[in-house]
Amino acid sequence: MSLFADIRRRFDLRPAKSLNLAGSPARTRPEVSSPPQDPTEQPRGRREPHGTAGTDHSAYLAIAEALRDGADVVPASDETGRRLAADGISLVEALDGLSALYRSIAGGEPAFAAVRALSSSWAEASLVYLHSLSCEDPLTGLSSLAHLRSRLGELYREAELRGTSVPQTHALVVVEPLHPPGTSPFDRELTLVDVAECLRIVFCGGDVLGRVGSRRAAALVGREPNLPEQVATVRALITQWRLDTDVPQLARIWIEGLPGSDEMAGRLLDELART
Repeated sequence: MSLFADIRRRFDLRPAKSLNLAGSPARTRPEVSSPPQDPTEQPRGRREPHGTAGTDHSAYLAIAEALRDGADVVPASDETGRRLAADGISLVEALDGLSALYRSIAGGEPAFAAVRALSSSWAEASLVYLHSLSCEDPLTGLSSLAHLRSRLGELYREAELRGTSVPQTHALVVVEPLHPPGTSPFDRELTLVDVAECLRIVFCGGDVLGRVGSRRAAALVGREPNLPEQVATVRALITQWRLDTDVPQLARIWIEGLPGSDEMAGRLLDELART
């Protein structure tokens, strides 16, 4: 087995529909019985940023020109890897396109230097994308469940060092909007936007406001003496005041006590996210 074939095989451990960096299903490319007339039209099956299927005529153009001119393919492969990663193309698809291009122009498998340059630049661009991701839900502005779990872990570690008890110092204020039958997912999301705004009005300090599953929001707050009054204010804001309508919003709102350990707190969050 050749070196390129071995690299390709190692990365080809994927389901029939793989995920790109943005999480959208990758389209399966049809098999092609013969190479296209124009080699720069490889690869097939590229996804546009908004999911439209098409062909990127320019992503591999620099490599094609370098092959035809007998020039160094490494700079062109490096740039191609970055472009493909930015477009959400998986590494397997990128290597497929490189292989098809080499077969159509050079009549063989890609050079190791080209494979390495494309793979390395693809990985670097992918890491830049991952590092730029926010820990907040872009629609509601609520923190992710992972961030909420991480903050809880910090609280338990701090409590252990200080000799305090998290169940005595902190709690979760959980909000679950109630919707009539037939409510669309879009309207449910808009309701969570309103809930997040109400929570931010009341808990405007350093409290962590997070999304727990698809239906609930929670605020990780300190057990201050006025916590019951704060919860009552949240309930009044959510059920009697909304940003987009005067219709009252029904909701379940309660104070959820925290368990004695970080592990049990994680299980509590999982349970709230599932039910």
